[in-house]
Order: sequence, then C-alpha cells, then structure tokens
Amino acid sequence: MIDQPTVKPKFPATFWTANTIELFERAAYYSMASFMVIYLKESLGMSPSFATFLNGSLLWGIIYFMPIVSGTLADKFGFKRSLSVSFVLISLGYVIMGNVQRVWPGLVGKGPAGAVDFTVPVVLGIVLIGLGGSIVKPCIAGTVQKTAGTRATLAFGIFYMVVNIGSITGRSVSYFIRTSLGIPAIFAYAATAFALIGLLITLFIYKEPQYVSDGVKDGQKVPKRTLGQALGGIFVVLGNLKFVFLILVLSMFWFLYIQLYNLMPLFMRYVDPDAPMELYTLANPVMIVCFQLLITRLVKRWLPVKTIMLGAIVVTLGMLVNVLPPLLFADATRKVGVLGLSLPIAGIFMVVSIASMAVGEMMASPRVYEYIGAIAPKGQEGLYLGYQSLPIALASIVGGPIGGRMFERYIATPLKQGRPVDTVTMWLIIVGIGIGSIVGLWVYDRVVIKDRKKA
Repeated sequence: MIDQPTVKPKFPATFWTANTIELFERAAYYSMASFMVIYLKESLGMSPSFATFLNGSLLWGIIYFMPIVSGTLADKFGFKRSLSVSFVLISLGYVIMGNVQRVWPGLVGKGPAGAVDFTVPVVLGIVLIGLGGSIVKPCIAGTVQKTAGTRATLAFGIFYMVVNIGSITGRSVSYFIRTSLGIPAIFAYAATAFALIGLLITLFIYKEPQYVSDGVKDGQKVPKRTLGQALGGIFVVLGNLKFVFLILVLSMFWFLYIQLYNLMPLFMRYVDPDAPMELYTLANPVMIVCFQLLITRLVKRWLPVKTIMLGAIVVTLGMLVNVLPPLLFADATRKVGVLGLSLPIAGIFMVVSIASMAVGEMMASPRVYEYIGAIAPKGQEGLYLGYQSLPIALASIVGGPIGGRMFERYIATPLKQGRPVDTVTMWLIIVGIGIGSIVGLWVYDRVVIKDRKKA
C-alpha cells in the first residue's frame, strides 16, 4: 500500500476575510496614530500633557482595557453583529475628529479671548474610536482562533503580519493626504475611508465563523466567559499579588513603547516643525514585516522569560540612542543629507531608535502570551490569558500623560523661559524605566516564581 502525502487543510474563506477587515481597521488607526497628539496640540491648541492624556489614558486605555468586557459581549451577540457596530462607532469617531474645527466653533461660538475649547467633541470622537477598536480586537482574534484548526501558531503569525501591513498602508496614505490637505484630512478622509471599507466587508462578505479549532492556542485553553465571570475575574487576577507584580513590570516595558505615539511625535516636532511623523514611525512596521519570521526562528528555542528580557534590553537601548545627538553634536536639529533625504541629526537617531524598538517588540511581545499561560495557576490559564492586555492598558493610562508632562518640563517650558532644553535627562528617565522593567523581570522569574519548570 502506497502512503499518500499528507495535505494540510487550507484556511477557510472567513479566516482571510477577517484578516482583510483587520488590515483596513489597522490602516484607519495607524493613518492618524502618529499625528494624534500633534493634531491635538498644534491644531486644537491643547497642552502636551492633556493631548497625551487623551491619546494615551483615554484612547489607548479604552482600546486595551475594554476587550475584557467587549470580548465577552462579542461572544454573546456574535462577531458579525459586534463588528458591524464597532465600525459604525469607529467611522463616526473619525468623522467627528476630522471636522471639529469646521463644525464646533459654529455651534458654541468663540471664547472671550477668541479661542475655542474643542474638549467635548474630541473626547466624544476618541471614546467612539476607542470603544469601536476594543470590539474589533476580540472579534478578529476570535475568528482567527476559530478558523485556525490545529495551526493556531501559523494563523496568528499571519494575523500579526497583516496588522503591520495595515500599519504600513495607513501611514503611507496618511503622508500623501496630510501633505496635500492638512492634518484634519487624515481623520476626515483617510481614517474614515479605511473604516468604512472595513464596515462594508463586514456587512457583505464576512460570515460568522462556523469552524471550531481544537480550543487551544499555543497549548493554552481559552474558554468562553459570561459577562459576570469577566468582571469577577478582574478581582481574582488582581488578588494574585505575584501576577500584579508581573503586570507592573510588563507595564514598565510597554511604557517605553507607547512613547512612540506620545512623547516622540512631540519631540520630533520640536526638532523639525514639519517632521513627517508617519514616515519616522513607519520604521516600526517595516522592520516587523521584514524580520519577524527571522527573529521568531532565532529565539523560538529560548525560554519565554529570557526572550522577553532580551526584548526589554533592546527596547531600552533603542531609547538610549536618543541621548546621543545632543552629546555628540553642537546642533542636533541641523539637517543633513541621507539617501537623498534631508533629515535633522536627531531625526536620524530617532529612526534608529524606532527600528531598534521594533526588534525588541518582536522578541518580547509574542512570548508574553506564552509566559503568562506558563506561570498562571493550574486550571486558571484561560482566565489569566484574558488579561494579557492589562500591562499595555496600564502603561497607556499612566505613560501617556507622563510623556507629555516630560516634554513640557524639559523642552516646552525651557523654550518659553529662554533656558536651554534638557533632552538628555528626559530620555535618561525613559531609559531608567526600561532598566526597571529588566530588573523586575529578573526578580519575578528568579525570586517570585519558585517553580522554575513553569517557565
């Protein structure tokens, strides 16, 4: 009898539809992400600390904390219905954000000094975008898992790649629209158009996944939960002081990453008032698309905690790069020619910094899920895995406004008072937090966790 070659089953159409939806949702988000705080500060007249509070604490906080609840609701009402609602919310949010300067002054009038307070429509727009985004995440991830069969690792690898392709697409389109029509057009046209395409695909092509996998992602079972269980699980997880310590340590790691969309845009607009931030931050997804598979192969045999620690070291070193320009050059804002482009010296180092952070992210981010599942109490793996986004949520809520406050203290205020700026101290504080995350991870793995076999 001749053995027939084993043919691996193809991913169903719903899997690819879900990834296409994710591509357009991420394109919508990343088309405006690099300019959100710049838009709030430069166009709408908000302070750096308030702008980063709205972007970090409110927007990112909602996106990364609410899936604890929205994921449970999506399981209850169905992914297709939930996705449809989410894209309606997101589209409305982007429309509001892109038109506040045109519509809001006519509704409320101008203040005594001629200024207009845009807080109300901006908060409304951000809440809509955040709530919609928090629904998309568990729906698409859930669809990927349900349609993955026994190839969950490959399926989520494709999903992660699609996220970054969407990021590249959004940033690229954003550059051409912004340079032609201005910053508000990023929200009104680019982000809104991408979101509406996602809505149309959801309504007319996406089908509720009928395929059920083996219920396992990378060896960890993730069962469904009721809304009451989801809310009650918060107290169970936070009652584990060891896990709370790990959340805090991982939050310090993510604190560095979220400055990519809070402190770094403000800093680059100080260095270069016309800095194309979407092109600077493009270094992040380009690195991931080009090198994720290679890095995954290099570190796949390492223990998860070792990989996460190395990722934290690389990200911290990436931040340290920004200390060098003022120490090595008399004028770090001076532009020089690089590959046919005219970039400020500090901007060149910023690109290196962002690229380095991408390498660290590729090492650490995929292994966090695995590590949390490994150190969770027996029988509670699924519960703990449901809270893997808590460190990012906490880092965003705290780190966003801190980034803005540091910009005010070390750059904006000295400029107003005619004093020299102190970017070295500013970046060293960020580096110090990165070092804290590295030390914390070592302490957690070597001291807090007694059973080394779990890692």
